[in-house]
Amino acid sequence: MKEIALILIFLGCSLGGIWIDQDQRKRIKELETFIYLFELLKAEIDYQLTPLKDACKLIGERAEGSIGQIFLCFSEQLEAKESVDLNQMWLLALESYRGRLHLKEQDYEQLIAFSRACGYLDKNMQKRNLDMVIEKLEHERKISQEKYERCSKLNKSLGILIGATLVIFLI
Repeated sequence: MKEIALILIFLGCSLGGIWIDQDQRKRIKELETFIYLFELLKAEIDYQLTPLKDACKLIGERAEGSIGQIFLCFSEQLEAKESVDLNQMWLLALESYRGRLHLKEQDYEQLIAFSRACGYLDKNMQKRNLDMVIEKLEHERKISQEKYERCSKLNKSLGILIGATLVIFLI
């Protein structure tokens, strides 16, 4: 029985290190997806002259997972006109899928910045706003990528090391 408990402790710590590594990798992937989708949104607004609600719907249909659902939810709220404030609509869409994403608080702040000027300004200002959001998300992605490259092996190894240390102490 004691051996089973020791094995479970070792596996739990090892899997914890792997889980932390996977969480960081998923965050980077989600940031890349948001950057790509905001680029598509900018192109839809700038070149296709698509209204915001239709552009968000098209982008939400192209994207997979929770991130696409955020854009679809935002598009549905724009269609239903439940609120006059676009900022509130975007916040509701983000909040409804917040638990499914692996983003940090500073990532959400960058995403919220999109809604502050969204829909209120002319096409050129919206394009500049999207450029600013894309630039900030890209900066955050680069920092996260560098941190991931530095700490990826460390997280996995540390989980295994802590598990082995605990097992040794408990023996």
